[in-house]
Amino acid sequence: MANVDIPLGFQPRRHMYGGQVRANSYPLASAYASDIFTGDAVVLTSGKLAVATAASTKILGIFGGCQYTEGNGDVKFSSYWPASTATLGSVDAVGYVYDDPGIIYRVQTDTGTAFVLATHNLSLCDLIATHAGSTRTGLSGQEVLVGTAGDEQFQVLQLIDEPGNAVGVNAKVEVKIHDSTVGTLNP
Repeated sequence: MANVDIPLGFQPRRHMYGGQVRANSYPLASAYASDIFTGDAVVLTSGKLAVATAASTKILGIFGGCQYTEGNGDVKFSSYWPASTATLGSVDAVGYVYDDPGIIYRVQTDTGTAFVLATHNLSLCDLIATHAGSTRTGLSGQEVLVGTAGDEQFQVLQLIDEPGNAVGVNAKVEVKIHDSTVGTLNP
């Protein structure tokens, strides 16, 4: 049976060393022009959060939602940042990011390359954003592209043992951030 193609971005799964999985806060510019969804890889650009791309050389972490004050003064908690949202007084929003390099994430592999245990376990790969996130659920559509290591942003650890998941395209795998802004882990 083929794996179902349902990209949901990077989902925190566990901590490599048994630590707590938690998010830290970072500034997110008022009126930032792109959606940022829960599960999107993010970077810092001029000290503010931005969506990572396949060409991003270092990843800050994974977006976990945001908080901001709307123009009418209401405080809004959201699972995603709606593009071009202007905050009250143009004050920065607060974006929550899972930035600990010890966090392990669940993510889907892209349709373009079949995941093969012998080839892709412990290999390096890049993120790919061929699917848009959902403004209804707030969830990302990012995936990883195994078999390429242009910027080596992530390291595949293993295939996730769960019903309906197998080697092949759209496999669900565990990854960690390999090229991190906040540090690296070399156990």
